[in-house]
Amino acid sequence: MANRHSLMWRKPGRRNAERRRFHRLMRQVEAIRLRYGMSKTALAAELETTTDAVRAWMTGRTVGRQETVASIQEFLQRNHR
Repeated sequence: MANRHSLMWRKPGRRNAERRRFHRLMRQVEAIRLRYGMSKTALAAELETTTDAVRAWMTGRTVGRQETVASIQEFLQRNHR
């Protein structure tokens, strides 16, 4: 967790665009998950991650890294029909 000192060095809003892109990506994942009736556990297995990570992405608490974004995009390409 960030302490008070490290927060002073961050530029306000520096990751907002990244968060918006990731949120759009996760909305697409959620739509596919609901369409096929997948549980979050099954989705986590498909993305090769934990259910806690999937929940954090869905709620917007965290933003996935580049490797994660790549695997999510592959999942969307496989299931986008």
